[in-house]
This record gives sequence, C-alpha cells and structure tokens, in this order.
Amino acid sequence: MSKKKLAKFWLGLEASVLCMGLILVPCGKALTQEDSNNTEIKQYLQILSNSSQRKRFNFRLKKIIDSENVEQLFIHLKDKDPQVRAGVAAALGSFPEKAEVVVPKLISALKDENSVVRANAAYALARIGSKAKLAFPELLKALEDNNPEVRANSVDALGRMKSEVASYIPNLVKALKDSDEQVRSYAAYALGGIGKEAVSAIPNLTKALKDDYFKVRSRAVQSLGRMGSPAKSSVPEIIRLLNDENAKVRSDAITALIAIDSDDASIVPVLAETLNDANLEIRVKAAIALGDMGIKAADAVPELTKVLQNKEPLLRDKAAQALGEIGSESAVKPLAKALEDREAWVRRKASHALGKIGVKAAPAFTKLSEALKDKDERVSSAAADAWGKIAEDYQDKVTKLSNKELETAISSLKSVLKIVEDPAANFKGKQLAPIRRSLFTIQTEKDSRILTVALEWIGKNPWFAVIAIYLIFFPSLWTTLLWIRPLWLLKTNNILQPLSNLQLPEALGGWTISIPSLIFLKPFAYRSRVLDAWVETHIKAAQETFAEKKSVSACLDRIPIAVILDGKTINNLSAEDLQSSFDKKLTNILIWAEGGAGKTSLACQIAQMAMSDDIKERPCKHRMLPIIIEQELDFDVAEGEHPFTETVAGQLQILIGESQAIPQELVEKLLRQRKILVIIDRLSEMSEATRKQIRPASPGFPANALIVTSRLEESLDNVPKTTIKPLRVAGNQLSSFMEAYLYQRGKRHLFNDAEYFDACKRLSLMVGKRNITVLLAKLYAEQMISRADKEQEQFVDDLPLSIPDLMLSYLNELNRDAADIQLDNRTIQKVAKVIAWECLKYSYRPSPAKLDEVLEALGDSDSTNTYLQHLEKRLRVIQISEPGRDKVRFAIEPLAEYLAALHLVDTYQQDNHKWIEFINKAKSVSDLDAIQGFLLAVQDCCATNSEEVPSFVVTALSEFTGVMLEVNTQSLITSIL
Repeated sequence: MSKKKLAKFWLGLEASVLCMGLILVPCGKALTQEDSNNTEIKQYLQILSNSSQRKRFNFRLKKIIDSENVEQLFIHLKDKDPQVRAGVAAALGSFPEKAEVVVPKLISALKDENSVVRANAAYALARIGSKAKLAFPELLKALEDNNPEVRANSVDALGRMKSEVASYIPNLVKALKDSDEQVRSYAAYALGGIGKEAVSAIPNLTKALKDDYFKVRSRAVQSLGRMGSPAKSSVPEIIRLLNDENAKVRSDAITALIAIDSDDASIVPVLAETLNDANLEIRVKAAIALGDMGIKAADAVPELTKVLQNKEPLLRDKAAQALGEIGSESAVKPLAKALEDREAWVRRKASHALGKIGVKAAPAFTKLSEALKDKDERVSSAAADAWGKIAEDYQDKVTKLSNKELETAISSLKSVLKIVEDPAANFKGKQLAPIRRSLFTIQTEKDSRILTVALEWIGKNPWFAVIAIYLIFFPSLWTTLLWIRPLWLLKTNNILQPLSNLQLPEALGGWTISIPSLIFLKPFAYRSRVLDAWVETHIKAAQETFAEKKSVSACLDRIPIAVILDGKTINNLSAEDLQSSFDKKLTNILIWAEGGAGKTSLACQIAQMAMSDDIKERPCKHRMLPIIIEQELDFDVAEGEHPFTETVAGQLQILIGESQAIPQELVEKLLRQRKILVIIDRLSEMSEATRKQIRPASPGFPANALIVTSRLEESLDNVPKTTIKPLRVAGNQLSSFMEAYLYQRGKRHLFNDAEYFDACKRLSLMVGKRNITVLLAKLYAEQMISRADKEQEQFVDDLPLSIPDLMLSYLNELNRDAADIQLDNRTIQKVAKVIAWECLKYSYRPSPAKLDEVLEALGDSDSTNTYLQHLEKRLRVIQISEPGRDKVRFAIEPLAEYLAALHLVDTYQQDNHKWIEFINKAKSVSDLDAIQGFLLAVQDCCATNSEEVPSFVVTALSEFTGVMLEVNTQSLITSIL
C-alpha cells in the first residue's frame, strides 16, 4: 500500500471512530457533559484542520455547538496543538451570523505562527463574506504570506467582501502574477465577482488568458465575460482561446464572447469555425451562441446548414434551433430538408425554426404542411404551432403585403386550416385560433383594397381623367390633414355622418350612397395616428378619473409582489416584462389567483403603465385608455347593439368626462386598434350570460387589448395569451413585506423593533405553515396601525389571534370610523354574515346575490334598509349593482368567504346533519379549486370555534383544502406566546 493510500486509510479510520463517538456521547452526558463535549470538540477540530475533511464534519460540529455558544470554541484557539487551532479557525467560518465576535478572533488567527492555522483563518473569513469587513487590512497583509494556501484563501476572502472594492483591486491584480497557480486562479475568479467595478483589471485579466494553468485561463475568461462590454478590447485574445487545449476553457470563451458583445459580427466567423471542434459539447454550445446572436449571425448560416447533416442528432437539433433564431431566408430550404430527418426531435425543432422565420419561410410551406401529418404527434403539433406563428406574422405585416402576397397567404392558410380542422388530426383549439384569426384579417384587408382596384381600373381607362383627378384630390387632402391636423379628419367624419346613408331620388336610380365613403374619408378617419391624437386629447382627464375610482384608489398602496409570468417567476413586474405581449396585434392577458391575491391591483398597475407619460414606463409604444368592467354587462340595449361595446362606450364617456355620447363606430375602432385597454375584473364571479360575451377568439369581438382577472385559469377561447399569477407572501418574506407596507403608509415609526417583530410573530403563528395572500397581510397591518394610533400600551396583545377574528376586527374598525351613525358592532357583524352567506350559498363562490333574497333573509323591516345603506355607503364593504339596484355583492371576496363561514358556524352549530349536507354539497362541485377559498375559510372558522361544531368537520374539510389545522387556534397561539 502506498504512503498516500495509507494516510487516507488512517484518516478514514479516525473519522469513523469519531462518528461512533458522536453516537455514544449522549449516553454519558448526564455525568461528564462538559468534559465530554470539550474532548469531542477537540477531536473534530483536529479533523477540520485538514481542508479535505471540512465539508464532511462542519455540520456535525454545529450539532454540538450552535451559534449562541460559539464562544466555547475560542478557548481552543490558544491550544498548543496547531491542528486544533487550525480546526477552530476553519470551524468559525460556519457562524457568519456571529461575525461581530468571530471575525476579531479570526484576525488574530491570521497572525498565527502555523501556516495551516493562517490558511484556515483566511478560508473562514471567505465563508463569512461581506460581514468580515473588519479583517480587510489583515487580509491585504496576508497576500504577502510565504504560504501559497494562505495567499489563495486571502484572495478568495477579499473577492467576497463586496465593499471598498477600489482599494484592493490592485492587490488582486498583483495576485494574478503570483507564483502559485491556485492564487492566480482565485484572483481571476475574485475580479470577476467584483464585476464592472474592476474594469481597471481588464488588461491584466487579458494577460492571464495566456497562463500555463488551465483554471487561471478559464476563470480569467469567465471574469472578462462578467464585465461585459468594457472588456471588448480582450475579444481577440478570447477568440484565441477557442483553440485552447482544454475543453472547459474553450467553452468559457464562447460564453464570454456572447456576454461581452452579442452584436459583434466579428465573432461570427470564429464561432462558425468552432462548429467543427472535436468536442461535441463545444460544437453544441457554439450553435446555441450563434442562435443567441440572432440575425447578426447570418454569415454563419452556411456552416449551420452543414451541421444539419452531422451524424450527431443533438448537434442537428441545436443547429436547427439556431437557424430559426437567426431567421435568415437562406436557411429555409435546409430546414425544409431537415423536416425529413430520421430523428423526430430534429424534425420538431426544424418546424419551430420555420415558424420563427415566419412569412419568409414560404419556400418550405409545402414540406411544413406535410409535417402536419407526421407520425410523431410532437412533430405534427410543432408544425401546427409553426403555422400559427407564420399566420401571426402574416397578420402583423398584412398592411405591407402586396396583392399577390395576400393571395399566397390566403391560399396557404386555407389549405393548412383544412388539415388542422380535421377532427381525426386531434389538434388543439389554441393551435387553430391564430390561423383562423389571421385568415379572417387577411381576407378583410384584401376586400378593403377597393381604392387600389379602382386605381388599377383607371390606369386601363385613361379617358376617365376627371375621375382620376377626383380620386387623387381627396386622398391627398386627407393625407395632408393626417400629418398636420389628424383630429380634423375625425371631426369632419362626424359632421358628415348624417350623410353616410343618403337616399338618391328615383330619377337618379334610388341608390343609397355614403358621402364620407365617396370622398374617401372613411379609410383616413380612423387611422392609428388619428386615434392616437384623440387619446392624447383625453389622457389627462382619464388619468385623474381612473385614479379616483374606488377599486383603483384602493390599489394605490401596492407593494411589489412576485408573480409567475408565463411560467417565469418575476419579483417585481415592470413594463419591460410585458412589452412582448403588447407588441402583438392581439393582447390578451389573464391574471388568475385566489381571492385577495392582488389580481385587481396588478391589473390597475398595468393600466397605469399604459397611460404613463414616459414611453419607457409603458408596455406599448402608444398610450391606452383603461376601461375597467366590474359589474355584469347590461343586456338592456337597443336592437343591433352589442352589450359589451355599449358598456365600454358608457365607461369611456365617464372616464374622459365627455358630456355627449361617444359614437359607436369610434369606440369600435379604438378597441380594434388597441387604443382602449379593457379590464374585465372578477370574470369567474360573473354570470354565464356575461361570460359568453367575453369571446376573444370571435372575429366579432372588438377588444384587441384585454386583461381578465379571475379566480380560475380561464381558457379565453384558447387564444394565445399572457398568463400572470400573483404569488402569496411566503413565510420567510412576511416581515419584509409588512415593513415595506408600513413604510409606504408612513406608519413604521409607530412601532419599535420589539413591537414590530412581536406582531409579525403573532401573524406567523396565526397562519401557520401557509403562505398568505397580500390582502390578509394588509388587513393585519391595518389592525396594527389602528391599535398603535390609539396609543394603546401592549397593543400587540390586542391583535387578532385568528383569521376569522382578523376579518371581524377589520369590520369593527370600519364601523368605528363611521362614527356619525351609531350601529353596534354585533348588529353589523350579524347583518354582514347573512349577506355574505346569501352571496355564497348557491355556488360556494362569492357571487352577486338577489337583493330581494337578501332582504328576505334579513327580515324585511324598516331597519334593514338602514343596515344595507350603512354597509354600502359608509363601510363600503358591499356594492349594489347599477342601474337596477337588484343585486348585492361584497367588495372584498375573502371577507365575504369568512363572514359566510362564520354564519354557518353560528347557524349549524352542533347539527351533524346540516354539516354532513354541507360537506356532501362541496364534494359534488366539479371544480374544487374554484371554491377552495371558501372551504378554507370554513375550516379556519370551525378550528377557531371548535367547541361549537362537531369534531369531524375540520378533519373532513382538510381533505378538500389539503391543510391540517389544529383546533382552537386561539388557545394554541396564546399558549405559544
């Protein structure tokens, strides 16, 4: 056995003995706990002195000594055994939370006579990171240590400081020239971690690209990539690394080139050459990099097309993907051939690529149509998706297509539609929708080109000169006005509107003519430039009116929360995140989540973005007028009118403060050209009649910019849409969210830190392991503010102990603020509970209830109307629908759910039969997700009032909610506190 293997054997044996000792230690704790611990600690410290054993034993040491008792280790820093001192130094890095006491000890250890102790001290400081700033001067001195491991670990620690960067960059640069390869490697890595602040080190990092040690070269090129565009001068040397003997270095060089400047056309040839690298992973990475460059990599198309013939399917797959990202027309034929590849996933990627190329992929249309019948469902589905993208590209460019191109588009899409509409083909509705919609748009555009047809006819009949002059004069006039006074076109059209259906005398044929159409005004009156001018005229009034709406003003105190946008988590949604959705001809956004998650707030935030004066803050280039529809549509409209359009017209008139009704045609044009952003709030709670009017896939549906909020993941006719799901406030983020809200409300100063953290702890105990909605967190924060404003001592003890109590406290607080009308809290609670149950009893979802049924449930007395008026006008917790005032709904859905749940507890009490009937009805609901909020509310209320309901109810409800609750939550929290 070699010496090295023998050493490893003894080290392993020692570790095994120590592990067995850890098991036996508790047996003797009662007798000699302190001595035993010290001995065991010392044994572990000796092992920790060896860098190869740290990761294995650090966590075991922390089981013996937690952060509160870390001082027990300090005494071992003076041990005569250097192995023990070295172990202590390494172990202290595991306690960054105690940096204020640990760092001074490590600074002393940096001066130890033993090099292993010094190296381990530097290693520990690196683990503590930015909290170890106090050690900064000593770490700089350690860079001159004669031991290379000390220098390497010191470099690593400095790189993690993230402060006083400018003062030690020269030291790291000097370390790049160290005689030890590990020191140089750490230095290169540290400079990259600093980022763009270390641009002064770029020349030295560039020189390090020639280092003999591959890790130095690798980390140097990584660091240059992190610095981005300032490192552009290093590109020639990085290109040289594409021929490096080490595959990791070559791979990092590709990444750096793209990170520094993905628009640099000079790197395209070298990346194309790298497609021939001996290493498959490098070739794949080069193909991906070329794809990331987009159209800038067009010169690499010939090399990528060659790769499509490579024997490696993964490489063919990535080449097809890259050609699609580049979007060059020259790649179409090779991609069409790739549709015959023997590997299904390559054919699938080739289909996607042709879809991204769009209209320019016309030479491959025949092959792509054949791919719709591919034996592999994934390939046929990808081909259908590709046709959907081609159709959308046609739709976006429809106004720029020639008549011949229109004919080609119509012919191609019709043949494709015939294949995908075949029931046996089993394509999804969302794959058919864009093709149908585009075909409708293209055919409409073709039919609308009457003026072009007329001009062509006049060219063949020059003797109609007078008519030609007539045809030229008016379009020229309207074109001039379009650029200098666009609103005059709209005003002129409105003036001539009475002449749009003019009946000629019988002597002249008796025909019906339209004067605006005869003078070619119609095609100009509603151009995008005209409508933009109209919006700009009314935008200020719209901004003021929108902010004053009840539902909008309640959302102004919005704290940024994380959302899932099309599967990607975003911590703070911005206009930039939404630009891709608003760049399309059809903008459909679905915001769905449970009640109280902040859906309406998010929709209002997007609406305010759309009205912003700053184009950088807008998701769309033009400004939009937001219309929010919160009530059921009014179906009492004139014959031939559309309830949806009529509702939008009425809301638009209110929004801009217009005294006269807005013409129906103007409203429809504004909707079609996305000058109006329609927000349908709470679609899942609306009636089936209203839901049937919201049909984005219908050619007759006018709104091309639509936001829908719902508790359900609505299909929206399977149209392409952007899906946003607000996330709950996670338990580990609860404190920071509450603090941000209190600061925004200007109330954080009311609480000292102890009071604030006690209140947050109380909330955490209230909700248990569940993440909570934004609404619940805000209601609790408002209770904190209310009690602190009253200057109550020990106000934390008076905060609600359960979610049901929180809801009742919120209602009581609203009633207290409406002090001019004296209605006691118990009466208001009782009335609100009854109304809430009426709103939920049929579907177990908050829905508008009939006013007559509410009055009957309350007992139609003289005081009933007083209660309703108080709840509507003073407390604003209910809304009575206009104009009929025949339905009642709650303004806050979770409040309705908890009040209805409390009503059940008050009414059913210990009646087993009624509770079983309630649970059985819940089981019969097909979509349990839709009633999850109410069932959880009932479960909370039953757990809080466990003595008043049968014991089986909470357990039975947990089968629906998936949440196990302790009964009698108030007692539980009180005992913990």
